[in-house]
Amino acid sequence: EALAADEDVLTRKHRLLRRVYQTSGKRVLESAEFGSFLEEHAHWLKPYGLFCVLRDLYGNSDSSQWGDLGRLSHAQIDSLASAGGSKYQACCYWYWLQFHLHLQLLDASEYAGNKGIALMGDLPIGINRHAVDVWVRPDLFDLHKMAGAPPDVFTQRGQNWKLPVYDWDRMARDGYSWWRARLKHMGRYFSALRVDHILGFFRLWELPSHAVTGLAGHYSPSSPILASQLDALGLWDRQRLSTRYIRAHLLQRRFGKDSNIVAKRFLEEGPNGAFVFRAGLDTEMALADAIEREPLVLEGMDPQQVLEAVLDMCNDRCLVRDEDAPDERFYPRFRLWETDSFAELGPDWQVKLRQLHDDHFSWRHEELCEATARQRLSVLQGASTMMLVGEDMGPAPSCLPLVLQDASIPGLRIPRVTKMATASYPYLSVAASSTHDMLSSAGWWASLSAAERNQHWTLLGQTGAPPDHDATHTHTHTHNVSTAVTSTFVRQLMACPSMLAMIPLQDLLDTCDSTASRNPTQDQINFPGEQEKSWRWRCALDIEDIVNNAEFVATLRELIHSSDRAVI
Repeated sequence: EALAADEDVLTRKHRLLRRVYQTSGKRVLESAEFGSFLEEHAHWLKPYGLFCVLRDLYGNSDSSQWGDLGRLSHAQIDSLASAGGSKYQACCYWYWLQFHLHLQLLDASEYAGNKGIALMGDLPIGINRHAVDVWVRPDLFDLHKMAGAPPDVFTQRGQNWKLPVYDWDRMARDGYSWWRARLKHMGRYFSALRVDHILGFFRLWELPSHAVTGLAGHYSPSSPILASQLDALGLWDRQRLSTRYIRAHLLQRRFGKDSNIVAKRFLEEGPNGAFVFRAGLDTEMALADAIEREPLVLEGMDPQQVLEAVLDMCNDRCLVRDEDAPDERFYPRFRLWETDSFAELGPDWQVKLRQLHDDHFSWRHEELCEATARQRLSVLQGASTMMLVGEDMGPAPSCLPLVLQDASIPGLRIPRVTKMATASYPYLSVAASSTHDMLSSAGWWASLSAAERNQHWTLLGQTGAPPDHDATHTHTHTHNVSTAVTSTFVRQLMACPSMLAMIPLQDLLDTCDSTASRNPTQDQINFPGEQEKSWRWRCALDIEDIVNNAEFVATLRELIHSSDRAVI
């Protein structure tokens, strides 16, 4: 049940695939079926093939490191990647691979359809800044900004996805052709599409390119606070409010007796007894790079804790200046009342700033968010016949339910997030027991207090005391409790009014003793903000073992039929 090592797996797969390509690739490339595929998909396949060749040639996907080959016109890309071009033979492996992936996915989709099963694809909210799309169409992205998410209950410092943000105005000028092409292609294989972070089509948390955490961001689109508005409120000292608030007594509180070491390493004296960051160390990225190069260990703090404390200090301010108009436009720092800068203001300014913050993150942009979402989502819906499903978790504008309802887009309902009775879920929704960003139901249940378990047990419509983990019980008892709890969750979600019920594999397996996880706290797939731990989960059972497990198959069949979700 060891974690998968992604890079090692991919390396091994490509080694085997290239052996297959050497054996049968020439025959496939000369076939009429492949010729038709290449001709139909040349607009994306040739740039993709050349990108992969250059990435492997230079040892990285950052096209700025490829010299002149990193700045090619569309005509030059086509020339290099077409028959007779200097990179054509190397590109053919990638054409061949995509051809087989296309055939296999199409075959799986058609097979599932013949069995009455519809496949749902996934549309990520962003793409890697070193992806082929950015290389070919950099005009569609703002590479000076990154997308992320503000702080929430899962991430104290927010999230920095390190993804470039879209230039929506540029995309609009050609009718959103990039989006339309993506959805049209996905519609070949899927009947429905999960729209990742659909909130991003209303507004997206935007960060500067030198950010590390998600603290220094603001929503886009949004209306900034103007300097004239601050003046009208009597908040005249914009320098004080937008500068990192670092004082000697605050340094001592953060770092104890080692505060002088931190000050000497990163700071210099500024005006009025304040400290400012040294030149070249005044961004999150510069600070993180400096600590990575030369880790700083202080008494009672490891290097990671030191980094977090330094980054918190870097974000200790009430207002964030707009990078494009730093003297005129400002945004409230998310949860500004948690900063020392706010704490050491007078009560009058605190009240005014708190009101600005609350207005900014509540009603101030509602009309703009609604108009933006209606336009963008209509583009997605018009690009294919796939049903869209919105992953709508996170801080949302109040217009979200109305916009999704008007567009007939169901949102997610997850018991641990909604804290609503499953029987009250609306029809236009997708009920799910967990997601890839969460612990499995059994792992989550094990983390709850007795009071929290009672609350969630009641919301599931259950009476009496819930099954409970007890440290004095045996492993077998705990295992049986996990199975009982997960079975109840899954059964209630299957029976709820939501139009679809979506149950992750981990939770389905945990409904049976013979397939349940022996360590459910290790069954989370993605860890927001922790890339090293993410996407390494591997199912402990082979697919053949699952299919041939009579208990599991019978349980799954009974769950489907008893909930009236069986395919007629």
